[in-house]
Amino acid sequence: MEVRLDPRLLTLAAALTATSTPPAAHTPPDTLTAAAGPSAAPPAELEHRLVAETRRRLAGAADHPAVQWLRAEYEQHDLLGLAMQAVQLGPPPAFDDACPDGVPPYVETYFNDVDRSALARALRSVWQDLRVGELLADQDAEWRAVTATVEGLLTDAQVEPFQRLFWGRFPYRLVVVPLWNMAARGLRGVGVASVHETYAVCLPRGAAPPEQREVLILAQHEASHPVLDDIQRLYPAVPRACAFVETDFPPAGRFAQFYGDPTFRWVETLIRASTCFYLEYLGRPDDAESFAQLEVESGVTAIRPFVSALRPWWEARRRGEAPGLDRVLPQLPAWLRSALAEYTSM
Repeated sequence: MEVRLDPRLLTLAAALTATSTPPAAHTPPDTLTAAAGPSAAPPAELEHRLVAETRRRLAGAADHPAVQWLRAEYEQHDLLGLAMQAVQLGPPPAFDDACPDGVPPYVETYFNDVDRSALARALRSVWQDLRVGELLADQDAEWRAVTATVEGLLTDAQVEPFQRLFWGRFPYRLVVVPLWNMAARGLRGVGVASVHETYAVCLPRGAAPPEQREVLILAQHEASHPVLDDIQRLYPAVPRACAFVETDFPPAGRFAQFYGDPTFRWVETLIRASTCFYLEYLGRPDDAESFAQLEVESGVTAIRPFVSALRPWWEARRRGEAPGLDRVLPQLPAWLRSALAEYTSM
């Protein structure tokens, strides 16, 4: 695992931050809608210095045609859609869109609405016209401090060993990318991937560094998407075969609103269940329990049945008596039925 500054994503973030406005003094750092009380933080504490400095240095850039194009695409496809295509490009200043190593199948399937060539042209224009390279160089000391902070939070994270043990394969290099020049407004992070690397993109939480547990969860969660997609393509019928769980545990809240497709909910629920096992693997059972409870409260109501269904296999896997999930995934529907039978008998 590597903590790395990615100039493609930093350029994208700088352009989007240039179109943002500073948070109002009454706005809490994690939401734009909650009413702040008398103890609300002043604006300087609501965003990282790199965000404020980037906005200041790029003042007036919101009228640049490439920046306007990026903002329009961002509003339509969110950061995930743009970042997913950005990591397929070569480095600046060219942002080559030839993709000589190819593009992951799920990128072409789910994120092809973003025109990769047009994105490359926009980033190239932003890099050159707004002198983003000079901006990043001037911020070098701050970026080195950010990288050191994130590296410290990920000491002994053991994400890649866990991924290989749980999923049975992990043919990627995990790269954690601090994107702390992005005016995120509450978004915690996104996960993107190229053919060889998977990126956990961490966004700032105000001026303060994130909590260690938050970074650990983000890194493991986002690193799971490409490998689960690889496995899922081997067994495409499994998500539908597990859909019966939602009869007894219907999705709710933010989770149901954001993930309208049953297969997407299956993916997210399975990955979040894997995070419970990851936190236990790190010797943090209390964090695993509190994470599961928070997921239930946010509407991932099936996470506990998924954990219960997977636990016998996982315990055998840790003893070296079972293969990885890449070889036993077709058994998951039966495991879930057994877990639900236990729930109903309690």
